[in-house]
Amino acid sequence: MRRSLSFLIVALCVVALSAQSRTTLDIYLVDVEGGNATLFVAPSGESLLIDTGNGGAAATRDGDRIMAAIKDAGLSQLDHLITTHYHGDHYGAMENLAGRIPIREFIDHGPNVQPAAAVDEFLQKVYPGLYAKSKHTVAKPGDRIAVKGLDVRVVASAGQAMTTALPGAGKANPYCAAYKPKDPDPTENAQSVGTHITFGRFKVVHMGDLTWNKEFDLMCPSNRLGTVDLFVVSHHGQPISNSEVLVH
Repeated sequence: MRRSLSFLIVALCVVALSAQSRTTLDIYLVDVEGGNATLFVAPSGESLLIDTGNGGAAATRDGDRIMAAIKDAGLSQLDHLITTHYHGDHYGAMENLAGRIPIREFIDHGPNVQPAAAVDEFLQKVYPGLYAKSKHTVAKPGDRIAVKGLDVRVVASAGQAMTTALPGAGKANPYCAAYKPKDPDPTENAQSVGTHITFGRFKVVHMGDLTWNKEFDLMCPSNRLGTVDLFVVSHHGQPISNSEVLVH
């Protein structure tokens, strides 16, 4: 019994030491089978989770998988949670997750634009209770999210795009000339919170399910994001997103 207890204490100390001596930006792309859950952990140990996977019968499964990533990262809380938009494969396991680990800040784009019974019930009866003892932020383009060691900027939210270029960006985008708009998207996808994250010289973009026409608003006539090292493909790789003006 003593050996087992001693091993447990040592193991916990190693996890704590590992978290304190972290030197890398760790990114966990959690397999939530069709939805999204992406965890960023800065060298400081501060964290940002974007989306929480599926709800319904899959909520426990996806909550378990996200918690496995959180445990691997040595976290005892989530500092920030961005819900990109109110589709069930992006916010579905939020309640499950919030019941298992403290979340300091809940971030979203504001009111739902695509009424649906399940979503409206969640937003009216469940969500306010989850962020009641935390911070709740409605993201606006240009906002910064405070993660020590990272520069995290909101570049799109609630159908609006950032209007000023990021440092080092702003050159004319040659792909804008051949751009052809698609039908307007009235769904929650077009409301997605888009995020640009910088760690040293490394840059990553996560756009949720932002769609074609909104990508144009962000990237034309000038490329406001510049060049990035990693692009988490939008909207499950569908051709209604990921236009040439964004990916070139």
